[in-house]
Amino acid sequence: MNTLTTNKWLRVTTLCILYFAQGFPWGFMLTALLSFLASKGLTLAESGQLTAMAYLPWTFKIFWGPIIDSFTYRVMGRRRPWVLFAQLGMALTLIAMLGMGDLSANIGLLGWMFFFHNCFASLQDVSCDALAVDILLPEEQGKVNGAMWGSKVIGTGMGAVVMGTLLTSKGLAFAIGSQTILMFAIILFPLFILERPGEKRFPWSKIDYGSIKHESSVKNPIGVIKDLVTAFSKRPCFFAGLFILISAINQGINSGVLPVYYSSTLNWQSDTYAQIVGGPSAILEFFGAILGGVLADRYGKRKVFFLGWGSFSVLSGVFGLMILTTDQLPYWFQLFYLVAHPCFIAIGTVSMFALAMALSWSKASATMFTSYMAISNMSVVIGGKLIGPLTELMSIGQIYIIMMFVCLTPVLFLKSMNPRPILDIKLND
Repeated sequence: MNTLTTNKWLRVTTLCILYFAQGFPWGFMLTALLSFLASKGLTLAESGQLTAMAYLPWTFKIFWGPIIDSFTYRVMGRRRPWVLFAQLGMALTLIAMLGMGDLSANIGLLGWMFFFHNCFASLQDVSCDALAVDILLPEEQGKVNGAMWGSKVIGTGMGAVVMGTLLTSKGLAFAIGSQTILMFAIILFPLFILERPGEKRFPWSKIDYGSIKHESSVKNPIGVIKDLVTAFSKRPCFFAGLFILISAINQGINSGVLPVYYSSTLNWQSDTYAQIVGGPSAILEFFGAILGGVLADRYGKRKVFFLGWGSFSVLSGVFGLMILTTDQLPYWFQLFYLVAHPCFIAIGTVSMFALAMALSWSKASATMFTSYMAISNMSVVIGGKLIGPLTELMSIGQIYIIMMFVCLTPVLFLKSMNPRPILDIKLND
């Protein structure tokens, strides 16, 4: 029987499709829909609130890790039941959105729907990461991780382009309905493909207990949490978390500001904005992710981590300076910024993944890696929440310049983030 552990191309394809499923709704919500709503009068504060509500559940990844490690239904696979549950939840929240009328007229309710959908999306992400750790061979991990991230970028781009076009031509209900059908289609992959030979496909299926290694379905999560606290007490691990927390604030502000600013101030059409973000911008982001992995291996994870996020911060500062010093941003620069900045974020993010893996140790290593990702998302949430208060005190250009300096300060932590002591601990464990 072909299963994820016995068929290489089956596991690669399944993991990439599941990552695509994370990206597609993300492109819809934070690019296509925000731009569409901006054309109908969405304010910067409201955009920031929606962005924060979408990102907030991704900070829960720090809790999902111990939960999925502690509670399993082993006869259907270690991770597959959680993947199925999360993917089904993503589809059902879209159905719920269909039944709530015109959400564009109720930003508060729309924000909560963003929140609930991304609760399941973040759980799906953690479950997929855990599945990848379990089934990928050591020689596959680098390439397949790149393919998984690339699949998410492609999904995000298609979610922006396709949904942006459908929103303009067919309306919100049609766009959400189309996306719901896609989410149910993707469920078929984890539904019919098993992790290991001998496991159940459905709860009522027969099973050969002799073919499955006995393993308790419940573990004590307290032990996982204790190991996590011990791991973060190490200097490199702590300062890496602090670096991530500060460096991504700018991304949260940028994500909430751009759809509204490009629509209301620069007079971009919502479908044009979505098509640029989901087209050339996503393509360059994809290559940025591949480049980030290559550079991190060649020149060092910490240097490329800062290179990516630092370059993004400098570019955003230039964006703010141009806003302050010109009556109208040149169109070439509007286009350049929209296309280029995700590439720098991708370079920094892939390097961050590599550094986080190197710093993750102890029996809670999987949960620790998830914690770094949760810190990154918390940073973006903080940025989104700051948009409202900051726009009351200063202009968009001033905000971007100030945040450039704030998000460049973590360079002071680079020396303290050296993973060598942690690698030595891993070797001696």
